[in-house]
Amino acid sequence: MKRVLIGATMIMAGGVTAQAQDIKPYAGIGIGVFGLEYKEPGFAQKNNVFGGFGKFGVDINDYFGGELRLGATGQGDKTYPTGTLGAPAPFTVGLKSDYFISYLAKFQYPVSPDFRLYALAGATTGKFSRPITLGVLTLHSAATKTGFSYGFGGDFTVNDQVSVGAEWMQYWTNVEVGANMKAKLWGAVGTLTMHF
Repeated sequence: MKRVLIGATMIMAGGVTAQAQDIKPYAGIGIGVFGLEYKEPGFAQKNNVFGGFGKFGVDINDYFGGELRLGATGQGDKTYPTGTLGAPAPFTVGLKSDYFISYLAKFQYPVSPDFRLYALAGATTGKFSRPITLGVLTLHSAATKTGFSYGFGGDFTVNDQVSVGAEWMQYWTNVEVGANMKAKLWGAVGTLTMHF
């Protein structure tokens, strides 16, 4: 009986060690185009802007991992003529994500030793800003909200420590940023990742 217990303990300890060796931390960046969309009754605006994020994560094994992101976007502006929404003069509306933080589960599939596809799901908390400029007057409107996030991408291994990829991510879909005001945020980026 003692031998059986010792043998079972050694097998379990070996399994834990093998699982721990599969855990691989990584850090990287994503840079590309981000879409900002805003709508309220009688008004809607879309802007595509430059943006990016830093990411930190861990691959628990070949099929599952977790990731944390911190990013921001540039500001997109659109000018509207006199009379739009009853305005007495032309005005400009800006859309921007001052920051966003995403916490994501990562489901991945190794297509080959050097290439894998992945899907991401989780949530994003961000600050959505909407400055409105009318002449010399600028009114700032901002809201910090959390919304469901999902996306997919691919990653190509360059060597043991570096991989490059591309992905599309929907960070927000119709998140309420005020009374009858909704916002969307998505990103299409190229990625560079360092594996440790």
